[in-house]
Amino acid sequence: AMIAILDEAKEEYSIMDEDGGICCGRPMLMAGRMDAAQQMIDLNTEIIAKSGASILLLSCPICYRIFKNDYKLEGIEILHHTEYIDRLIAQQRINISKSELRYVYHDPCELGRAFKVYDEPRNIIDNIGLLTAAKSNKDMSVCCGGSIGSLTMTLEERDEITANSVKDLMHNNPEEIVTACPLCQKTFARKSPIAVKDIAEIVVENLE
Repeated sequence: AMIAILDEAKEEYSIMDEDGGICCGRPMLMAGRMDAAQQMIDLNTEIIAKSGASILLLSCPICYRIFKNDYKLEGIEILHHTEYIDRLIAQQRINISKSELRYVYHDPCELGRAFKVYDEPRNIIDNIGLLTAAKSNKDMSVCCGGSIGSLTMTLEERDEITANSVKDLMHNNPEEIVTACPLCQKTFARKSPIAVKDIAEIVVENLE
């Protein structure tokens, strides 16, 4: 979906993980394997610097947090894809047709509570369809239950969090759940009675 958006915007780009790529390093950092994590960080930094890119575009809030907090990427703007897509719409570099479909947006923990990226995804959805509110939004949004930070929890405990989060999102009877995190999307898909999509997917579905 992001490739389609980049092409529509006539953006010049390269895909860093097209041939398998390298992890951002968070799992190694969480495991306390600092030397291995630093090797990943150094290699990623080298790849990005050699690319000549002015923007590092990320569709994963976890990667977004690591690249912002643990990397030193001089002269490179680090953007989550919700920030980038919102910018494209504002600059009229892509045109969106609006439908009557009812969406609800889930705030990923790492994107919302960590970086307060709340308005951009909602601006995007407002351009696409009808944005309904979850029972709990923004800072009070309920975790999807799939966080890799919850390593001590059982599968049953995770499933309970996921079920409660889906119930929260269904509060105003949306037709589709939209999120901006691949982990949230994958986690919700196991429990949701309706379609769960990444925000880039609904943008592509409504490109003029």
